[in-house]
Amino acid sequence: MTLVAGDAVLALVLWDVPGILRTASVLAYLAVAPGLAYARLIRIPDGLTRFVVGVALSLALGVLVAQGMLQLHLWSPLLGIVTLTVIASLAALIELGRDVLHHHRRRRMEPA
Repeated sequence: MTLVAGDAVLALVLWDVPGILRTASVLAYLAVAPGLAYARLIRIPDGLTRFVVGVALSLALGVLVAQGMLQLHLWSPLLGIVTLTVIASLAALIELGRDVLHHHRRRRMEPA
């Protein structure tokens, strides 16, 4: 879901969709998706705790990306969104790969 949401947000930004729809979608994505993708890797059992940790991680990642862009003199809102989307997508791909590997191992261990 994170991979699809990231692509959708980037499409909204690149296609210059009307302001309110783009603003709400981008802010919601940036406030939740990057950190929640990593919070899922931690495997926190409680959903509310995972959500709170995800939002906190998203805000921290957003600040780190912004600080990095400022330090490198590469400030660009589009670059920031792309960077955070890549960060979230990496976490989603890691989780997907881990689940596929776990499923493959479990399948191999079952008697035929």
